[in-house]
Amino acid sequence: MIDPPTMFMALIASTMAAVVLLLWSYWLNANQRCLLWIAASFFAASVATFLLGGRGKMPDWLSIDAGVALLLFGISLTWAAMRVFNGRAVKPWVLLIGPVAWLIACRVPAFYDAAGLRVMIGSLMSAAYFAAAAWEIGSTKDGLRTRFAVAAILLLHAAFVLMRAPLILMDQPSQGVFSGAWFGIATLESAIFIQVIAFLMVSMIKERVESQLRAAALTDPLTGIGNRRAFFEASSAVVAHNARHGRSTATIVLDLDRFKDINDRFGHPVGDAVIQAFAAVAKKRLRAADVVGRLGGEEFAVTLSETTSEQASLVAQQLNDAFVAAVKAMAVPGLRCSASAGVSSSPGTTVSLEDLLELADCALYEAKTLGGGKVCSDFSREGLKASAA
Repeated sequence: MIDPPTMFMALIASTMAAVVLLLWSYWLNANQRCLLWIAASFFAASVATFLLGGRGKMPDWLSIDAGVALLLFGISLTWAAMRVFNGRAVKPWVLLIGPVAWLIACRVPAFYDAAGLRVMIGSLMSAAYFAAAAWEIGSTKDGLRTRFAVAAILLLHAAFVLMRAPLILMDQPSQGVFSGAWFGIATLESAIFIQVIAFLMVSMIKERVESQLRAAALTDPLTGIGNRRAFFEASSAVVAHNARHGRSTATIVLDLDRFKDINDRFGHPVGDAVIQAFAAVAKKRLRAADVVGRLGGEEFAVTLSETTSEQASLVAQQLNDAFVAAVKAMAVPGLRCSASAGVSSSPGTTVSLEDLLELADCALYEAKTLGGGKVCSDFSREGLKASAA
C-alpha cells in the first residue's frame, strides 16, 4: 500500500503534467479554446486535491468546504470544455450550481458532521457533471470517432465515482475515508482518467482539424459545393455501386451560356454571383443522394443514381429554368443567363464515369450549337464510337 499523502502527490503531479500537455497543445492550436477549458478543469482539480490532502493539517473550512467546492467547479469545467468544443455557449449557472450547493450544505451541521454523507453527496454531484459532459460531447453527430471514446470514458468514470463512494466508506471505516485499499484504487483511477481524457481531447482536436482540411480540399471555395476532385470521387462510387446492382446512372454536364460576355460586360463580381446562383439552385433542387460539383470555370456536373436519360433530361431542364429565374431575381439591368446541358446514362451495366462524362460532353456540344438553355441527350455508347471513328 502507498500512503495517502504519496497518493495525493502522485495525483497532483499527474494532473499538472496533463495541464502542461494541454497548454502546449493550445499553443500549437490557438483557435481550439476547449483546450484552455479542460486545462483549467485539471488545474482546479489539482489545487482541490492539494487542499483535500491537507485535511487535518489545514482548517476544515479550507480542506473540506473550499476543497470539495473547487473540485466540483473543476469537474464542471470539463462539461464546459465539451460544450466549447461543440461551439456552444457556456452557461455560468451550470458551472456554479454544484459548488454553491456544496457550500450551502456545509452550513448545515447534520450534513457537515456526517463524513459518509459528505462523500456520497460529493460523489453524486461529481458523477452528474461527468455524465453531463459525456452527453454533451457524445450527442453531437459530425463523424468524429474520438467523440464516442471521450463520451465512453466520461461515463465510465462517472459510474466509478458513484460506485467507489460506498466502497470507500465500507473499506476500513475506523481509519477514515482517506485510507484503505479502495481509496488507493480510486486515486489511481483518477490519475489514469485524467491522462486518458487529456490524450483523447488532443486526438479529437487533431481528428477534427484533419477532417476540416479534407473537406476544404474537396470543396469549391466560391460555391461551397464539391470541386472536381470531390465530384469524381463521389460519382465514381455511385456509378460502381449501381453497376454492381444493375441500376442505371445518369450524368449531366452543364455549361453557363455566354458567361465570358457576362464577365466582360458586368465584371467578375457579377460573374461570381451568377456562378453562386447556379450552385444554390443545384443544391436546392437536387436530392440529397445526388452528386453535384463544379468542374471548373462555368462548367458543372451532376450524377443521378437510379435515373434514366429521360428523367435526367427533365432534371436538367428544371435546373435551367430555376437558374434563369434566379439570375433574373438578381435585378441587374440587362443581365440574363441560362445553362446548356448534355445528358448521358448507363443501362445498369458496367460503365465508367469517364465514359458517361464523355457522352454527356458530346451531348453538351450539340446543346450549345442549338443556342442557350437547351438540353440534349440523344447519344449512346455506339453513337460515340461511330463518331470517333
